[in-house]
Amino acid sequence: MKRSSLFIALNIFFASFLVAQDAPNVIDAAGRKQGHWIKFSSNKKKLYDGNFVNDFPNGKFIYYSEAGIPWAITVFSKNGTVGYSQHFNGSGKLVGEGKYINQKKDSLWRFYNDEGKLVSVESYLNDLKHGSCKIYYTNGQLSEDKIYVNGLVDGDCIKYFADGKIKYKGQYKKDKVEGKTLFYYPSGTMSIEGFYKNDLKDGKWNFYNMDGTLKKKVLYTNGKSKDEGTIMTKEEEEKSKKQYEQKEIKEPNQE
Repeated sequence: MKRSSLFIALNIFFASFLVAQDAPNVIDAAGRKQGHWIKFSSNKKKLYDGNFVNDFPNGKFIYYSEAGIPWAITVFSKNGTVGYSQHFNGSGKLVGEGKYINQKKDSLWRFYNDEGKLVSVESYLNDLKHGSCKIYYTNGQLSEDKIYVNGLVDGDCIKYFADGKIKYKGQYKKDKVEGKTLFYYPSGTMSIEGFYKNDLKDGKWNFYNMDGTLKKKVLYTNGKSKDEGTIMTKEEEEKSKKQYEQKEIKEPNQE
């Protein structure tokens, strides 16, 4: 009789561990989430809906915004360490998709604008940009391709006009422009060539007319210029100055 009473008591004791919140949320005797879970915020807003196996997310999870709209759908595998995720805007349109490893962005991620057009394809490692990261025009043409290493621009950078012709070629070293830099006119003719050192213009820079003839030369030292002489009339020089004073040699970051 005592053994029977003890068995019933133990059953009741372990059963008390099975319910964490209102069903279907279940916690087993070892304190692990099991099966279908729906998580709510303190103000009764749904936060996520998915399944657990031994406390690890498994399969499809849907995450909700305060407005009750899904902002992410992630499919988990390998004990929750890997997740393939899609992110959505307030209108429910896809704005990003890629893989997580241990809750950090990894491998290729694709991002889209509100019209569903591809904006960028970025490579990640441990939540940092790492490898080739490409930006696109709305017409689908590649706009920019930069190489990143552990979150810093480090390597070749090429920018393009909307028709696919090269606009810029340069290199970066730990987020700073370094080495030879080339700019081109939309026709494909070179417009500017020079060197950067530690993110500053350094050495001789040549500026060209659209027909490829030399416009002027400028000598830079640690970013400061000294005109070596111009192959232009005064009127042409003033026109050139106005043309370039609105355009930095190192173009603004498009990200």
